[in-house]
Amino acid sequence: MTTSGCCYVANTMGYLEEALQSLASLRVHMPHVKIAVIAPRELFRSEAPVDHWVSLPPGRSGPIVKTAARLAPYDRVLFLDSDTYVAGDVSDVFDILDAFDLAVAHEPTRGWDYNTAAAKAFCELNTGVIAFRKNKRTEAFFALWEKTFDAMWSEQGLRNDQPAFRTALWMSSEIRHATLPSEYNFICGKGNAVAWEVKLLHDRGDLPATASVINSGVGPRVFVPGWGLIFGYRGRRLWLKNYFCLTGNFLRVFLNPACLLPKRSPVNWLMLDDRPQKH
Repeated sequence: MTTSGCCYVANTMGYLEEALQSLASLRVHMPHVKIAVIAPRELFRSEAPVDHWVSLPPGRSGPIVKTAARLAPYDRVLFLDSDTYVAGDVSDVFDILDAFDLAVAHEPTRGWDYNTAAAKAFCELNTGVIAFRKNKRTEAFFALWEKTFDAMWSEQGLRNDQPAFRTALWMSSEIRHATLPSEYNFICGKGNAVAWEVKLLHDRGDLPATASVINSGVGPRVFVPGWGLIFGYRGRRLWLKNYFCLTGNFLRVFLNPACLLPKRSPVNWLMLDDRPQKH
């Protein structure tokens, strides 16, 4: 019998606290889904609503620790970054894994300033939400992702794991990957577009409030941090609403430019770790 479940990876207490907040939103919309948390054993919490605690192996730090998601005790895994908020049922993502090995969404601000074997037309992908099926192909891919990350860190000083993910996926000719729509990984801290109900948001800040704004209507629309929601033209009435909203936001920003600054937590545990140790 094929098992499906969600997974978080947290290598510090701060990330664990954040993951448990995301987990709470996941439980609201998917109360029966299995959830695993992969963390150092000393961070395990028996009182948390977690189905499986998995010990995080030592030896790595920084964003590449998310490759430990392959230790989740499920055949089909949906990995979620700790800074996500679930606003709807996302269980249909598991259905994609009946036909594909891997599913991820595009990165809205795609990187171009690094050397990669991938073609420019091969888009950078966001690794904050990854659905994958456990098999030999994905196991080999995760190993290649780690190896590529180490090489790009050493040669180019890249801390972000996404350039390595893009490069490794380009080199993995056997793996079948699908693209998730932005509704299943809506990155709020950057300008992003959507058409239907957003089911999973990805950023830090008041994500429930952001979800209520983004989901206040359906149809092609863009969310710009600090400016709000902009709909495509669908008649004079909506155009006027957009106009007045944008005018109000312009005045707000003109009087207080600092309101556009990203609201990030200054605490150390949200900063990227030092150079990761290789296995």
